[in-house]
Amino acid sequence: MPSRRSQEMLELIRSHKKLASNVSNGMLMKINAPAEQVAKMRVSGTRAKLVEGLDMPAVMIEPKEIRAENAVLMHMHGGAYVSGGLLQCRALISPICAEAGIRALTFSYRLAPQYPYPAQLEDAYRAYQFLLHSGYPAKRIGLVGESAGGNLALELTLRLRAEGEALPGALALLSPWTDLKQTGESYQTLKDADATLNGEELMKSAIDFAGSEERLASSEISPLFNSFKGFPPTLIHCGTREILLSDSEKLEEAMLRDGVDAHLVRWEGMCHVFQAFGFEESKAANHQLGTFLYDHLKDH
Repeated sequence: MPSRRSQEMLELIRSHKKLASNVSNGMLMKINAPAEQVAKMRVSGTRAKLVEGLDMPAVMIEPKEIRAENAVLMHMHGGAYVSGGLLQCRALISPICAEAGIRALTFSYRLAPQYPYPAQLEDAYRAYQFLLHSGYPAKRIGLVGESAGGNLALELTLRLRAEGEALPGALALLSPWTDLKQTGESYQTLKDADATLNGEELMKSAIDFAGSEERLASSEISPLFNSFKGFPPTLIHCGTREILLSDSEKLEEAMLRDGVDAHLVRWEGMCHVFQAFGFEESKAANHQLGTFLYDHLKDH
């Protein structure tokens, strides 16, 4: 059961869902904080520095204690591909980075509708190549993505596999957006229970990203409709009261079908990307994510 504090907060958010939805996909996630300011922030006992040599805003975050020197996390933010930036990135990945004891690269990729697919995938691919050229072995790179960032982590891994390149060592996906056509039953059964997400708004963002409604079922847009053979160990987190629950459940099912070491953790009563809310459950989830990433990226 959710903690009393988280229940009260989620009920408050749910009672003002229109505002919460607008904020989660609008104002707060569209704050265009300069990379220099984001780098100066101290979040969850971490510090950061600007990344040079990558043609997009990016920072490298360092935890107080680095436990895996030759490992790195590559974080891809959410925002339905139409919002999100470094300020959001810094707040989301820092606790996970601190728990793992592993550096994390986070960056602002181009956004739809100005830049539809595949601009975001191209940016993520360049960031991955940047880490490889910086000396990090592929098996020591962990991809972390929430919501649309989870979609991007999956699509990046699919591209790497298709091109015969070395795959990352682990994936950590927080409420990944895997089925942009919204075929899962939770889009209907949980639409009133979901505290923040609105299916119609999400569909509009999906079409802005894909370029047309007809493309939503393609495997390039909705990674759920792919084979995941050869994928690295994957940890999936999702709340039981969010419309994207089916996306995570079907992803785990497909990965297990294809022989992937995949595990879905359903967080009772939690909303979309609850890891960012500061609940007791948020802290527990970030600890679990950090432990998973350290265990799979450290030297063995």
